[in-house]
Amino acid sequence: MSAVFIWWSTLLFFGFGFMPLTGFIFKNAEDRGWIFSKAMGLFLTAVFFWWLNVFRIAAFTQRNCLTAAALLLGLNAAGLVLSSRRPDFAGVNVRLLLFEEGAFSLLFFLWVWIIGFRPEAYGTEKFMDYGFMTSALRSAYMPFADSWYGGTPVNYYYGGQFIAAFLTRFSGVTAGEGYNLMRASVAAFSALLPFSLVCQLLFDRFGRGFEAVSGGILAGLFTAFCGSFHYVIYGIIKPIAARLRGETYNYWFPDSTRYIGYDPDLPDKTIHEFPAYSTVLGDLHAHYVNIIFVLTAAAIAYAYMQRIARKEGRRGRLAFEILSPEILLIGLFTGLFRWTNFWDFPIYFVVCGSLVFFINLRHTGFDKRAFALLMGGQALTAFLAGCLSSLPFTMSFDQISSKIGLTHSHTLPYQFAILWGLPIFIFLIYLSLLLFERKRFAVPDLAVLLMGLCALGLILMPEFIYVKDIYTAEHYRANTMFKLTYQAFILFGMVMGYTLVRLLRTREALFRGLALAGGFLLLLTSGYTVKAVGAWFGNIFDLSLRVSTDASVFVSTRFYRDYEAVNWLNSNVEGQPVILEAPGDSYSDYGRISVATGLPTVLGWYVHEWLWRGDTAALNERREDIEKIYTSLDENEVRALLKKYDVSYIYIGTLEREKYPELNGGLLLGLGETVWSDGETTFIVKVRQAPLSGPAA
Repeated sequence: MSAVFIWWSTLLFFGFGFMPLTGFIFKNAEDRGWIFSKAMGLFLTAVFFWWLNVFRIAAFTQRNCLTAAALLLGLNAAGLVLSSRRPDFAGVNVRLLLFEEGAFSLLFFLWVWIIGFRPEAYGTEKFMDYGFMTSALRSAYMPFADSWYGGTPVNYYYGGQFIAAFLTRFSGVTAGEGYNLMRASVAAFSALLPFSLVCQLLFDRFGRGFEAVSGGILAGLFTAFCGSFHYVIYGIIKPIAARLRGETYNYWFPDSTRYIGYDPDLPDKTIHEFPAYSTVLGDLHAHYVNIIFVLTAAAIAYAYMQRIARKEGRRGRLAFEILSPEILLIGLFTGLFRWTNFWDFPIYFVVCGSLVFFINLRHTGFDKRAFALLMGGQALTAFLAGCLSSLPFTMSFDQISSKIGLTHSHTLPYQFAILWGLPIFIFLIYLSLLLFERKRFAVPDLAVLLMGLCALGLILMPEFIYVKDIYTAEHYRANTMFKLTYQAFILFGMVMGYTLVRLLRTREALFRGLALAGGFLLLLTSGYTVKAVGAWFGNIFDLSLRVSTDASVFVSTRFYRDYEAVNWLNSNVEGQPVILEAPGDSYSDYGRISVATGLPTVLGWYVHEWLWRGDTAALNERREDIEKIYTSLDENEVRALLKKYDVSYIYIGTLEREKYPELNGGLLLGLGETVWSDGETTFIVKVRQAPLSGPAA
């Protein structure tokens, strides 16, 4: 468990180290932004080092990571000393801060424990995510090599996996440990960041009290650990009804994410995932890691609203507001979302922008000239900050898709109601309350209103437009719905946590009754995580069933014939020379050597590379060339192809023999030195460059 405590201590280190900056940004928050300090510290340090690394100022070593952190923390402390506007920690709510840290730590260690019952980076798309990490950790400089397209850098938004790799290198744990510890970290952050933000919203609306903490707890629960209402109907009601009829109905937790187009079977299949599903499943995807940072960006935007609202009737210096720390950080975060999860860039530029827009409109007293100067300057500042901060990524990234199309199918009304009816219903009640009160919106009410409207827009957009990518036919709008509604779920989670407490604080019995009913239905959806954990991890109370915290155990359990060979490669091969292995379809076992070692192969998962590069002709050429290398009897041809892809090692294992029954083992073994072998089926050949000769016998 030493790796677990080192990782936890590292996050604690970032939290304390960045409290001067966070305390300044969140100076009006009860906890001075404690949980956000961990997120900002991790993000800013990783980004700072990434900049140094991309421009080859500092190689990706632990020493350089620690040095970069020390430098950034020194600048943070120096800014605190030199600044005339220092954060005030005198009035910090210590009890709240301790509660947050205790809850964060509890959730982190709990998820580490749970993950240990199924720790393998195997199945679904874990190969991709773990391969990104192993490749990053082998690379001296970013962007790291594409594990499945040897000779080229990765062409995907890899920021989330890089941050996980940075934290892995910084803390000194292994890649397998880092993968799962990052999963546990996101699980804890996805609950505590909404808690902190919504708790502060309610503090600002009603003052200190139990209600604010309760609303924060609900927001954390709804955002991180609840499912959609699909679970209530198909995971609770239908099994009970079937039992009463003497029948059996088994609910499988991924069903809540594959509903539209699947039940019933229709030619419009979509994806509508949410954080709880991601937390249980264990894919360390871009959109999942970025939960930490989109919530931080939203909180910074609200911190700006707080500060501006306290200047009621007083106009500040225009130059300061245009270049204010909050605006620069919003630009920095949203701009870097191009690198961490591209879809979140436009989404949160709008979410954060709407919060800034309407507080500025109110602050300027609807003075068109003052508002235009302020808002125009801030928009330009944020946009330029984002462009500059993400430049090391965008200058080498080939845009995957940018075309928009109109949808030709729509979600069945009853399915839309099952998935989104409850949050929409609660949000409409909230709107009704605001209209009923006929008062000027309080700043927290305005912030929640805007987040709710953004969430509503995100779930409606896939009904009308979609982003064109390689997925066509019946899956044409699946990715668009997936990425947009995922963020809608997060926003709705916070909106509902705030709204339920807001409704219960009214004097109107109708609103309080609706709040109790809505809260009861929402709490039913929290059973989703309990059900999913039992189905995916088994009995988490039986210690004998716990496997490990190391995600790399899949090599010894799933690929035991390759286990010793992988260990040899990881122990003896430096850098990222190309290793040849058999390619295969996505979600298959192919690509296991490149994933487990971080060594790039000529071609891995076909469809994923198609998505990232869009060039099937080049993919097909590589696939055909690999087959020739493994099966051709012409040594000249084989050597020419090995040289074409700069192959240093040839891997021959069970999957290669299965894929190529006519594998030319004798020729391949003669191309260089056999550096590892089990003496039967598995061989690693280090290619020896030799002059081309005549055709082999």
